[in-house]
Amino acid sequence: MPTDTALASHMPRMTAPADVTSSALQRGRTLLLVEDSRLSSDAFRMMFNGAGGRMRRADSLLAARRHLALYTPDAVLIDLGLPDGSGLDLIRELADQSPRVPRIIATSGQHDLEAAAYAAGADAFLPKPIDSIAHFRAILAPTFFALRVACDASTQAAYSSTALRDDLYLALDLLQLGEQGMRRGYALQFIEGIARSVGDDDLLTEVTRARHLERFTELALMLRERLRAQPPI
Repeated sequence: MPTDTALASHMPRMTAPADVTSSALQRGRTLLLVEDSRLSSDAFRMMFNGAGGRMRRADSLLAARRHLALYTPDAVLIDLGLPDGSGLDLIRELADQSPRVPRIIATSGQHDLEAAAYAAGADAFLPKPIDSIAHFRAILAPTFFALRVACDASTQAAYSSTALRDDLYLALDLLQLGEQGMRRGYALQFIEGIARSVGDDDLLTEVTRARHLERFTELALMLRERLRAQPPI
C-alpha cells in the first residue's frame, strides 16, 4: 500500500487557476462517468449533486468513446473493470491526447491497481467502495469548484434498492451466460463490486470460492436469495 506521503502527493490542489473567471464558473462543466454498475453510478450521481455541472454516464469503453467523439468533458471518472476491457486503456488514450482532458480519475474496488492507474496517466485514484462523500468531493473540487463546500468526512454514500436490484439481475445474467475465460472473470469482478459496495461479506466469500473452486451454482443461488430479499417495486 502507498505511504501517507505518497498519497499526499496525489491529493488535489484546492486553489482555483488564476485564469478562471466568474463566467467560467457559471457556465457549468461536464463529468463523464464511465461505470458499468447502476449501483455505483447512482452513488456517484448523488455525491456529485450540487457540483454546478452535469454528469453523463457511459457503461462501457465503446460507449465512452462515443461520448468522447462528440465532446470533451472537463473531467472523466473511469472504472477500471468494464465489460469490454480495462479502463486503464481509456486512461492511456486520454492522457496522450492533445488537448488533454483536464482531470482523469480512476476508480476501482481492486486497490492494488492504484499504481497502474497513475502509471497510465490518471490524476487521482478513488477506491471503492466510496467511504466518504468528502473524499469524493475533494478529488473533483479542482474542476468543480462548487464541491469545495465542507462536508462531514464520515458521511457515506447511499445506495438505492432499485439500483441494487438492477445490478443483481445483471450479475445473475452475466454469471449464467458467461463462458470460461475473460467474460466469466468479468462476471465475478462485477459481483465482487456489488458485495463490497453494500458490505455483503457472505457474498464476497462466495465470489472468492467461485473464483478458486469454480463453484458457480452456489453463487447463482446466493444472488437469487439477495434478489428475493429486495423490497417490492
